[in-house]
Amino acid sequence: MNKKHRFFYALLRPIGFLLAKFMFGYRYERVKNIPESYIVLSNHVTDYDPILVGLSFDQMYFVSSEHITRWGWIYKLLNFVFEPIIRYKATIAASTVMDIMRKVRKGNSVCIFAEGVRTWDGVSSPIVPATAKLIKACRCKLITYKIEGGYFASPNWASSANTRRGHLYGAPVKIYSKEEIAAMSEEELDAVIRNDLYENAYEKQKECMHRYRGRKLAEGMESLVFICPECNGYGTFASKGDCVTCKACQSSFTYDEYGMLHGTRFSTLLEFNDWQKEQVARDVEQGKPYTVEHATLSTVAQHEATEVASGKAEINSKALRVGDHEILLSSIPDLAIHGRHCLVFSDGTAYYELRIPHGDNILRMLYYYNNCKKNT
Repeated sequence: MNKKHRFFYALLRPIGFLLAKFMFGYRYERVKNIPESYIVLSNHVTDYDPILVGLSFDQMYFVSSEHITRWGWIYKLLNFVFEPIIRYKATIAASTVMDIMRKVRKGNSVCIFAEGVRTWDGVSSPIVPATAKLIKACRCKLITYKIEGGYFASPNWASSANTRRGHLYGAPVKIYSKEEIAAMSEEELDAVIRNDLYENAYEKQKECMHRYRGRKLAEGMESLVFICPECNGYGTFASKGDCVTCKACQSSFTYDEYGMLHGTRFSTLLEFNDWQKEQVARDVEQGKPYTVEHATLSTVAQHEATEVASGKAEINSKALRVGDHEILLSSIPDLAIHGRHCLVFSDGTAYYELRIPHGDNILRMLYYYNNCKKNT
C-alpha cells in the first residue's frame, strides 16, 4: 500500500473495531507477521464484510461491486481512502483480473469475496468462476477466511441498518504457501477454496443455538420469501416487526431471535427457500412467466446509468422484457443481484441494471433465469 492508504487504514481501524463491536459484538482473530503479499478469499455474508475481514489484517485492497461507483461523493471518498478494485457482477472482467494482479505484483495484498454475492438463505453461493485460475496466476500466498454468524447478524433480506447482536466471529481457515498453490491443479485448488469457505448457517445454528437480539426481526423478509405456502399467492407477503403476513389469505408466521420460523410448516428460511425453488422449477417447466408491474432497465457505461426502458417487466423461458425492450436469455451468460432490488447482467453488447420498486421481489426472477439456463 502507498503511504496514504496505509495512513487511512491505520487511522480507521479503531473506528471499524468500535463499529463492529457495538453493532454485532464481533470477535475476530488477528493475522500478523506475513511479510509477503497475499490474497484473502472470504465468504460473503454482510454489507459490513470489508470491515469485519479488514480488522484481522494489517493492510489490504478490496474488490468491490461496480454499483458503488455510482454513489456520488461517497464513492469519491471511498476511492480516495481505500482505492477499491471494481468488479462488474455477472461478468468475467479482464480489467478486474489485471488490477488484482498489478496490486499483488507490487507487493500489496488483496481481499476478494469469492462468492461475489451475499447468501440469501444462509448457504454459501457458488464461487465465482476462474477464481482458482486467478489465484494461481498471482503466484502469492492464499489465506482463506470465514465469517461465522453473519447471516443471522445481518440477513441479506433485511436493510443494512437492521442488524442484530449475537455470535459473529471471523478467522482465517488456512494459509497456503506459493509452493502449495503451485503444486495444485486448478480443479484441486477450486475444491480447496469451496471446502474452506462453505458455510451452512442453519447447520451451525442447530449445533449451538445462538441468540441474535434486535428489533423488527422479520422486516424486509418479502425480499426473500415470495410464494405463500398456504394460498400459493405470489408477491403477497408484507412484513412488520417480527411477523410476515400474506395479504391474500391473511396467514402469518414469525421469525425469532434464533433465526427460526413459527406458524408455518417450515422451521427455517432455508427450508422455505428450498421449497420456493421447487415451485419456480415447476413454473418454468409449465411455461408460466414471472412479471413485475413496474421496472426500470438501464445500461451502465463509464460508471453512469442510462435508462433504456421502463414499465412492466417479464421473464419467460426465452427472454427478459422491460416495456418494449427485449433481451434473449440465450445472450445472457449470468445474472446477479446487488442490493435487494436490482439485477445486473451483460448480453455481450452492454451491461444492464434492472431495478424494481422496494416491496417487490427480484429474487424470483433470478431463480427463474437459473432454471431456464439449467434446461438449455
